[in-house]
Amino acid sequence: MSVAVLLAVALSSTAAPTPRPSNAAAAAGQASGQSAAANAGDAVGSVGATGMLVLFALGLLVVYIGSLALHPNAKCNRCKGAGRHKGSIFSYATRPCTSCKGRGTHPRIGRRIFFRGAS
Repeated sequence: MSVAVLLAVALSSTAAPTPRPSNAAAAAGQASGQSAAANAGDAVGSVGATGMLVLFALGLLVVYIGSLALHPNAKCNRCKGAGRHKGSIFSYATRPCTSCKGRGTHPRIGRRIFFRGAS
């Protein structure tokens, strides 16, 4: 069976949620004395500015680690990614780059920090 058939069967066999009347939501909000917007404001207020900053920093860290997993290497700066150096007097002569050992790439700094055991 193909993935599309399996997905169609799964979607057709699940029951749709029963919609709530619009006045039921208003009644529930009035009964508790708070609306959804007030609850969301309380959640943000309880975390505070420092907590939001920490959450933002953790989000950036997760994105950076994901970037390291997808693109672990950076271009070598000494040979500009070519893997070879040209001679200064005889420009047709080349040798392997001593910095990247002829590969043209270096591991990114974050890769060396977060993925020490890998590769």
